[in-house]
Amino acid sequence: MTQDRKRKQSVRARQQHTGRRYTVLSREDAAQHRQVGEDFSLGELLAECTSAPVTIPAWFKAIPDSYEPSWEPSKAFFSKLLGVDIPHGTVLELAGQLAQLGLGTRCRVESSDPDHRVVVATEGRRFDLCLTQEMLNECCRQPACLRRPFGDDIPWCDEHVHQRSLPELLQMADQLGYTTRQEADYEPERCGGGPGADLLVQAAVAYAGSGQVITNLISSGFDDPDSAAEWSSDDTLEMRLRYAIDRERLRLRKVAEAEAARIRRATDACPACGAKPTPGPHPADYPPQYCSLRCAPKPVPASTAVWSTWA
Repeated sequence: MTQDRKRKQSVRARQQHTGRRYTVLSREDAAQHRQVGEDFSLGELLAECTSAPVTIPAWFKAIPDSYEPSWEPSKAFFSKLLGVDIPHGTVLELAGQLAQLGLGTRCRVESSDPDHRVVVATEGRRFDLCLTQEMLNECCRQPACLRRPFGDDIPWCDEHVHQRSLPELLQMADQLGYTTRQEADYEPERCGGGPGADLLVQAAVAYAGSGQVITNLISSGFDDPDSAAEWSSDDTLEMRLRYAIDRERLRLRKVAEAEAARIRRATDACPACGAKPTPGPHPADYPPQYCSLRCAPKPVPASTAVWSTWA
């Protein structure tokens, strides 16, 4: 079956499902396929937003009269760059997110569904632009994933963060720890203990790098009680800080041990020799999917790895 025939069948299927006119759907489909992968500047999109005539979105026109809602859709325009009808407010939300990067920022349509969303990628970030409301959501940085990032300091979802390299996990640990310390405002009990720290430690276990991640989380997430005058001037506060550091380090080590045990249970055979990894406590200096240090590959220093995905 030719690609053109497949596209026509897809348009027919959408026509039957939505009840919309074939010519309108065909135009949207052609625009979608023409725009996906092509890049444009943020300034070009804003110029289009401010100059294109206001339209009634095609998805709203397709609503049967008997079910027509009492509300009107957000003011929208047909974007030739995006290939869809999109609310002005959604484009302005995107402009706000990218304001610091400037109008010359290059954007690219990653995927499009004219009835719901268009996904735009730029500078390593991905945005799900809503076509039915004036809003957008930032997506996980993994291409084709529509899930939300785990957090501001962990820009991947909890599934895809496990696929990041050890250097990336270490940098995220530094950033997360710094943010936590700034928010703690000299209250040691508020430092550490977050689910983001657990996630990074769990992801690092497969690289035998949980110890490095824990070190980064502690060093960036807590002040040094031996050098920070704010802490050392108050013996009670310094004691609370030292206790909080020891408690968090022990907690994260237990998180790493539990994840290593889970990986060993889920691994049927060592990748090197085929033996089943044995349960129980093991050294943390080799990946738990291997049966022993002898079978594990030699570790690559995290500082030598290429860093290219954090934007």
